Order: sequence, then C-alpha cells, then structure tokens
Amino acid sequence: MMMQHDAWTLFDMFFSSQKTQHFLSKQYEKLNMEDSNGKSFDNTYGFIYYIEHGKKYYKLADLAPMELKPVLLFYGMTQLMKACILCADPEYPDSSAVLAHGLSTRKRKKRSYEFLYDEVKVQKTGLFNHFCEKLFHMKHVEGEKFTMIHLLQTLPELSPLFKQMNGDVNLIKLRKENEETFFLPLKSNDRLHMSEERFLEYTNSLFSAKFSIDWKEDHSGFLLRSNEALKPFDCFPLSYHLFENTYYLPVDRDRLQSPELNEFMVHYVILYNLSMLSRYDTEWWSELFHTYTSEELPYIKQFLNITAHKMPYLFGEMLQLRN
Repeated sequence: MMMQHDAWTLFDMFFSSQKTQHFLSKQYEKLNMEDSNGKSFDNTYGFIYYIEHGKKYYKLADLAPMELKPVLLFYGMTQLMKACILCADPEYPDSSAVLAHGLSTRKRKKRSYEFLYDEVKVQKTGLFNHFCEKLFHMKHVEGEKFTMIHLLQTLPELSPLFKQMNGDVNLIKLRKENEETFFLPLKSNDRLHMSEERFLEYTNSLFSAKFSIDWKEDHSGFLLRSNEALKPFDCFPLSYHLFENTYYLPVDRDRLQSPELNEFMVHYVILYNLSMLSRYDTEWWSELFHTYTSEELPYIKQFLNITAHKMPYLFGEMLQLRN
C-alpha cells in the first residue's frame, strides 16, 4: 500500500527556524495572545524538534519488524501531536499531568483475551484529552471507553478486509461530484434499515450543521452537500480514504450517534493499545505473529500499514491548513 507522494514533504517548510517562528507567531496572534513574537521565539526549536523526532520514529518503523512497529508508530504520533499542540498552547507542557498518555487499559489480560473486543478508557488528564481540547475544542469524559473493533470499523481503508473476513459493510463510498458535493448510491438507506424518506430525515436531523442529503435530480441516488470544504483530518461523521482521496459515510446507527471522534483520536487509541501489548504482553503478542491461529492478525497488520502512511499525511495537512 503506497502513497502517490511523500507526506513528509508537507513538513519541509518547518525545518527553517525563521519560517517556523513566523508560523507560530501567526498562530498566537489568532489567539489574541500578548507577546506572540516572544512566545513563538521560545517555542520555535521545540516545535521543529518534535517534528524531527516524530519523523525519525516513523522512518525507523518502516525498517522495523511488524512486532515492534506499534511502539515506534505510537511515539512518532505523540511527537507530531505535541508539535500541533504548540500551535494552540504556547505554554505546553505547563504541568506533568499533560505528559501522561491520557488512556488506560486492563493490566492483566484474561486467558481468552481478544484484541478486537478489548477496551481502552479515557483518563481525566493527559495527552489524549489535551490534544482533543486544544486542537478540536472537545473534551472526552473520564472513564469513557473505546472498543477496538468499533474504532477499526471507522477506517475506510479497512472496509475491504471487514467484508472479506465476515461480510460486514460498515461504510459506503461517496463519489466526489465537486469539492462540496458527493454522490451516494441508491439503497444506502437499506444498510440502516430505513426507507429512503426516513434515511433523508434521519441524516439531515443529525448533521444539519455540517451537511445536507437530498435526492439527486434524476432520483438515481442521493447527493450529500457539505456546508464547507471538507478537511481529511476532521470530517466526522464521514471518514477520509487516503489512497482513494474520497470520503465514506458510516451505515451504523451507533457510529452515527456516537460522540464525535476524528481520525487522530482513533489512531492514537488503537496505537496506544497495540504498543502496550507489544511492550507488556510479549507472550500473547509473539504468539499472535507466529501461530497464525487468530483472526485478529490481518486487522492489526493492515492497520499498522495504514497508520504509518496516513497519520503523517493528516498531521501535515492540518499544519498546512493553519499556515
């Protein structure tokens, strides 16, 4: 699975201290902060080093055995998150509380442990909530739980695998008509067990602030119109497919009605859990890769390949949009 271009070129402009200071100063001016110039000067090299450090983790993950990739990818992602946080919080890190991962998982795994049904809990403080709050003005509730299979089902690049493995269809591909309009095929409503009229009423009532869905003029399908240009890194409830450069709509009521989760959060939670398994449940983790008795390995391997390409691209896009 290869990208058409190198996502890391999106970060090249930041390897100039002069350009980075100007960029950060502009971020702080938007926040109406006093002495935006001084704060940007103080944070310039921290910002550059976070990106440089993150890039090294990702590049090393390219060369590492699959069993070690989760740890390298997780820490690569955390470095890019910290760089982005500096755009919105010039005092970061102002306490040790924001340095923790912000998540927790069951310490001792049961004998019948299944990764797909494992849960990760949100902690009161830490990088996860700090990133969500500063970059997306969202705060997740302490104790909120995420199940691995539900998170993996939100990733359109994994849709073919879910269909191959168990016949599941969780997402429907949208065909781009223009930057704000997408075509949705007939019978999409069937996946939600709704009539066409009920489907239109239901989706429009849920997401009227973001987009509208209506009949195409010739009734050959539906048209989804976004109220603003979609951003690949923040397009809930849609999901962006990196390799197809298009969006997918979830056809699951729980997903449509769930608390808003963008892809950064999804990848961070899954990578956190996989990295914990790699580090602390070495026997289970090693058997997964050498016995081939689990149906979970294909999901894990494909996810690791996807996140290695997709996260640098989405972080790069987010920073470019702020420029």
